[in-house]
Amino acid sequence: MDFSQTIASLIEILWLDLILSSENAVALAVATRALPQEQKRLGINLGTVLFILLRIALAYALMACAHLPGFGLAGAVLLFWAALATAIRGETNKAPEIKPHRGLGAAMAAALAFDAPGALINMTAVQGAAQGVKPLVLFGLALSIPLLALGSAQFINALRKPPLLWASAGLLGWVAGRMAAADTAVLASAMPPEIMGDFAPPLGALLAILLAYGYSRGRKIKRIAEE
Repeated sequence: MDFSQTIASLIEILWLDLILSSENAVALAVATRALPQEQKRLGINLGTVLFILLRIALAYALMACAHLPGFGLAGAVLLFWAALATAIRGETNKAPEIKPHRGLGAAMAAALAFDAPGALINMTAVQGAAQGVKPLVLFGLALSIPLLALGSAQFINALRKPPLLWASAGLLGWVAGRMAAADTAVLASAMPPEIMGDFAPPLGALLAILLAYGYSRGRKIKRIAEE
């Protein structure tokens, strides 16, 4: 990877970490709301540590599995879903739905269950943007940690609203296309890898934008019909 590719990957990782940062601070506050007062601070601190450990474990697990056939294709499907989920999140803007628990263990389990899908998508996107370069993956991992508390920040939510929403969905699709083209099963097929490498990312970006736009358009039509 040359210097220009490294800079491009760093920009992609920064953008992906921003748009995929979850509302963890809000989630922890909701999950620990019913705890006794003396356990609430412990629950929030423990939950934050668990979120960080989950991302570290996922980042290293994904790096270890990156060479396996089907990994890139599975990652691409996950990122296409993330593009649609980003559109859904931008349209609905709902607070996290987590049932509060009176036990510390149950509250932590609920918070982790809420965080796990987002953490997996986040680390998969970082893996795809880093193109397998370990220092870049670790950069994305390190950057995601301080963003845990900023998932609801106004400047981050702006990236999930039109027109920036389309750019965010396009980036997810671009990385998804590149991951699919780099899959070892695809590389072993009869399809020329140069063609796949050139055309898969822009096609992925276009598909992701169409998915996000189609969902947004469908919701507008539904609202008009209901009125």
